[in-house]
Amino acid sequence: MTPKLLPLPILPVLLVALHPSPTLGQSRGAAGIASAMAAAPPSISGQATIVAWPDSSGRMATLRSGTNGWTCLPSQAKSNYITDNAICADANFLELLSAMFAQRAPALKGVGYAYMLSNETWESNTSPASMTPTSDNQWHHVGSHVMVAYPDRRALAGLPTEPSTSGPYVMWASTPYAHVMWPVK
Repeated sequence: MTPKLLPLPILPVLLVALHPSPTLGQSRGAAGIASAMAAAPPSISGQATIVAWPDSSGRMATLRSGTNGWTCLPSQAKSNYITDNAICADANFLELLSAMFAQRAPALKGVGYAYMLSNETWESNTSPASMTPTSDNQWHHVGSHVMVAYPDRRALAGLPTEPSTSGPYVMWASTPYAHVMWPVK
């Protein structure tokens, strides 16, 4: 069966812009589906739509249709800082990622959630565009986590902004794409 290619509406294309995409063969098929499903609990990933990373035309292949409103993507090809970055996100969190890619303010209709339970990446806590460590971008090992985005940024007031493995913190706090990171073991 040939996967259906979808135009790119509000899928998390930001991650593609920030990190090199794998070839289509690396993100398709049974291995791609298994990778995507590892990003969230089976109660979510088991019924989620699974899509491959965009091809060179910016279109994503649907690897498996879902029924629960969640979208999962497999991990991208390994690099210096990415070893596993599979993600499962609801529509609100996908809006946050799409807005970031389009460099516009997100228009969240509610609280957004995303899982990256198999995550082993390193990235900046201050800038979504940072690709390498600098002296001031709080480069850190992200590890497994859940993300929560709030429509009203005032909900983030008083939360720590330094990365931590022992409790929640705000990632990208000074940007419109601020969200809470909840490390999980």
